[in-house]
Amino acid sequence: MASAVFLQGPHGPFFAKLAKRLSAFGVETHKINFNGGDRHFGWADFQVDFTGREQDWPAFFRAYLLEHSIRAVFVYGDCRQYHRAARAVCEELGISFGVFEEGYLRPDFVTLEWGGVNAYSSTDWSHNAIDSYQPRGRTPSLRVGMTFWQRAWYASRYYVAARLARSEFPAYRHHRNRDWKGEAVCWLKSFYRKGLYKITQRAVLPQLLQRFDRRFYLLPLQTRDDFQLRTHSDLLSIENTIDVVISSFARNAAADEALVIKHHPMDRGFCHYRKLIDALAAQHKVSGRVIYCHDLHLPTLLDHAKGLVTINSTVGISALLHRVPTKVLGRALYDMAGLTHQGDLDSFWRQPNAVDAKLFQRFRTYLYEHTQLDGNFCKHLNLTVDAAWQRLMHVVPVRQKVPVTAAVSVPGAAEIG
Repeated sequence: MASAVFLQGPHGPFFAKLAKRLSAFGVETHKINFNGGDRHFGWADFQVDFTGREQDWPAFFRAYLLEHSIRAVFVYGDCRQYHRAARAVCEELGISFGVFEEGYLRPDFVTLEWGGVNAYSSTDWSHNAIDSYQPRGRTPSLRVGMTFWQRAWYASRYYVAARLARSEFPAYRHHRNRDWKGEAVCWLKSFYRKGLYKITQRAVLPQLLQRFDRRFYLLPLQTRDDFQLRTHSDLLSIENTIDVVISSFARNAAADEALVIKHHPMDRGFCHYRKLIDALAAQHKVSGRVIYCHDLHLPTLLDHAKGLVTINSTVGISALLHRVPTKVLGRALYDMAGLTHQGDLDSFWRQPNAVDAKLFQRFRTYLYEHTQLDGNFCKHLNLTVDAAWQRLMHVVPVRQKVPVTAAVSVPGAAEIG
């Protein structure tokens, strides 16, 4: 890697810290900003603002890569519109495309893969690759704990900075359809509801276990704008998912079984599905057997669940760890024979495929050693950067940096200091 460019990263300074680490070891680093939030958290030897239209981005990016002899590109998530286009350009030019994402194993890990993550993963997930893998003996080194406040702080700073610099990026289109005011209001709601649910839902878990222990299925919802739903499934929305699952449950599950629908904690202040769930449960005559909850302890739920249905959430991996039969509705790298239910959703309620515990242990070790870094994007950032550098140093030749003096010569660029 002669030089590397960073595009959009997770909210916060992780990409800046990683760029500083690469720069300190002789890698020439570049950062392309798409809005003021990117610039607020950005750092690199050379930074540039992309202020052009979205349709101009692929040509701009291709020219930038060639002009500056870029050998590696780093992004957070591979489904944002700018990152999808960047991935295609990198494939065309044969440039390494490194994708960071929240950990497949959470919360103590982050993901780093080359080429793509989740259903775009370039890792060989075949049974043969997993069975023949010889573990290196890596062991986790960190317990992260809760990150709500750090995430809220970084997100608030990002969206305020983006709003203040909006006039400098007039053509920018964010991958989430919310402005900074809407984002701030939702985070305030999330804070309020977090405290409220801690009080109002205190009795839900004991009552659930008393009535339906080992006789309930868990549906953990994903965030409303999750790219795993939008890109890696054929479902239309979270609402559509809830409708599909409740109707199938009502037709096929035993009369003494329940469905527990757990709201995603990061969507706590952004949306609410109580009215929809109550209406669908009443329509399908399962009102007493569909339970909507929020911040219940997930490991405890998994310990007592009969099965789990997910679009393609990493909660599915947690369910497999707990040996809970799991049905994936979308596309996920862990959806394979021996781990998840391979029949349709209707058959899952009646006779779910069991989890092969030995296969899962091999799978988890393979996944951890191939794709996971110890750390988190919000806490213990220096340790996370250390883990990323340990992975990257094997493919990053240390060299003396050569200053870039040429200006960007394509439309939509603004050099910054």
